[in-house]
Amino acid sequence: MKFTRHLVVSLGLAYATARAGEEITAGDAKTTLVDATPFDKGEREFQLSAGALTSLFNFGPYRPKITDLDASLRLGWMLSTPQGSGFFRGNFEFLIEAQGSLDVQGPKTGMIGGNLILRYNFVQPDSKWVPYVQLQGGGVYTNIDHDPYQHVIGRDEEFFLGTGIGIRYFLSKRTALSLELDYRHNSDADTANRNIGLNSVGGMVGFSVFF
Repeated sequence: MKFTRHLVVSLGLAYATARAGEEITAGDAKTTLVDATPFDKGEREFQLSAGALTSLFNFGPYRPKITDLDASLRLGWMLSTPQGSGFFRGNFEFLIEAQGSLDVQGPKTGMIGGNLILRYNFVQPDSKWVPYVQLQGGGVYTNIDHDPYQHVIGRDEEFFLGTGIGIRYFLSKRTALSLELDYRHNSDADTANRNIGLNSVGGMVGFSVFF
């Protein structure tokens, strides 16, 4: 009996040693633990940004130079978990934005509006740097049309379209700084007599929290 007991214990130890380091399985399915990331489907982002934009194609009194100081609040939802390989590995994100601007040059005092944004994040595993590209559209309210000499804008309510590129740098797993370059177009969409349109470019610096 003593010999049999020692034999069973020895075989058990040998089996445990042979199994050491192997993946844990449940039936035929392997159990793999993967850390959650801020870009997984269903994760959210709050982004606060500020910057400045200035108009393009300023030719004469009908197209005055317009420069704004801008601020925006954005709330985003990750639509998918990062997929793919190489540089283009990433995911889609949908954001809503409330934005406002203060005129520091040109015939208006400011602008306020809201936009919808579709963003693609280029996500590399464990990288602190996450570039992105985005398209946005919405509407704004402005008083530039109150100046009768300019022909850029002809009414208070304007349509808005824009595109941008940016990059985030993660300070921690859930916080990041961002730098963004934007192009924006405001237009009456031919619903007013004055409709040259306002085209602007500029940069925004932001801070994001993921939750």
